[in-house]
Amino acid sequence: MWPDYELSPSNLHWDKPTPQGKFLQTLVDRIGQVPGVWYCDTMDMPHLHHLKQYFSGTLIIYCWWDPARDMLAKHLDDMDLNVILITPDVEYAGVHPKQTVIPWQYQYGLHMDLIKPSRPAKLTTGNKFLCMMRNHKSERIQFLQHLWLNGWLDNHISYLGQINTQDNGREPRAIDSILRPQYFVDSEFTQNLDPKFKLWCQDNLPLELPEDITQIQERNTDFYTVGNIEWYDNTDYSIVLETYWAKTQFLTEKSFKPIIAQHPFINLGNRTTALLKDLGFDVFDDILNTEYDSMTTQEKINNIDLNIHFDVDPKRLAKNLLALCDLRQQAIDEQDRLVDHLEYSLAN
Repeated sequence: MWPDYELSPSNLHWDKPTPQGKFLQTLVDRIGQVPGVWYCDTMDMPHLHHLKQYFSGTLIIYCWWDPARDMLAKHLDDMDLNVILITPDVEYAGVHPKQTVIPWQYQYGLHMDLIKPSRPAKLTTGNKFLCMMRNHKSERIQFLQHLWLNGWLDNHISYLGQINTQDNGREPRAIDSILRPQYFVDSEFTQNLDPKFKLWCQDNLPLELPEDITQIQERNTDFYTVGNIEWYDNTDYSIVLETYWAKTQFLTEKSFKPIIAQHPFINLGNRTTALLKDLGFDVFDDILNTEYDSMTTQEKINNIDLNIHFDVDPKRLAKNLLALCDLRQQAIDEQDRLVDHLEYSLAN
């Protein structure tokens, strides 16, 4: 009844050259097509209502696009399912007797397989930045206000990614909906905007990147390229606005685009700069004061100082790309260990 989620070639991930697809193929090669064992990732997981009504056995969730949060643990008493979560943050996943959590550390390296290779960005020096905002979230619109209040939109920026007022890939959003106070769990934050800034937004949004085609792509997001390399050529560094600003450490494709484009960057998220450094990347902490990395959302926005000058040796940027190559191999090796762990969990 649900072939898209079976542990078999009928699964919707089977023929895709993605981390989810490759992991599924490795798993089936190792343990075979097991009835009553289901497989998905966080982005395409069946609805909770369907899990409760139609599924039994064991559900494997390979958490690639997002870490597992404790949502499933709250509903497992009402399901005829055991769940195995493969995720980077064990604590964020919650605890339940019917839930097994297998941690991963290096799967981020597989972004190198997803994001199309790029030539290096042209070497520039200065303080013009590229910031590709896409979806309307409270911390991002508050950060945009911070740029506006400090005059950095006029004096320091070359291009600012679109704040899309039509469709963010998930639901239509009018400008009034974007600007009104809204709490986002990913940042534990509700924006508080100046009335003058709201008027500016109504007059000036969306701000568009030249030749931006991501609006016509899957979920209105470009997961698979760095974007237009000329955006990087005409700026001195990138500002990455990661997805999670609270509760969990996690990196998405946003963090790896400037690395593949060989562009210096500031990474804003919940301890994401520290995570990148732990994974072997140069985070330019000789240029930046990275105390903001562990601050709360409001503190981070208030304390980020863009009065900086980037003049980075291209060799440093090339080493970051080599670090991503190393991380990719660690991710491949880790997948074998994850399958070992998963095979043991299914058997016991």
